[in-house]
Amino acid sequence: MSVEDKDSVYTICEEVAKILAEKGVTKECEEKLTRVFGERGRRALKTVVLKRVKKYMLYPSKRVRWIIVGRGEEYLVIPSVKYCSCKDFFFYVMTGEAYMCYHLLAQKIAELAGLFSEVKESDDVYEKVIASRIFMS
Repeated sequence: MSVEDKDSVYTICEEVAKILAEKGVTKECEEKLTRVFGERGRRALKTVVLKRVKKYMLYPSKRVRWIIVGRGEEYLVIPSVKYCSCKDFFFYVMTGEAYMCYHLLAQKIAELAGLFSEVKESDDVYEKVIASRIFMS
């Protein structure tokens, strides 16, 4: 992906999110994502459509944590620093071979389209149950 493509990632996500919100999944959505992200784009779209993006609203801290339910595991995504706890992120994104994993892409599209599950949870439950599951892998 070239520098110009990196700059247009947000625009592509906005366009796809708008189409999803107005028309649902279309061929245009898939084409836009696969043109830039290849298979990662296709997987991101499927993740959003299957409602596997969760936004945890934690209290009393008011922190927000995004969790993506993958095929066999759940992954922590922190969009503000473009981080994901998946192996694809570690092996390909961190080395510069890929711009982002499909979990990060799915989170961005789901957030923009409003297609995510919102879960309200206490900080204690998050830290003891959810975070421990994610970082045990």
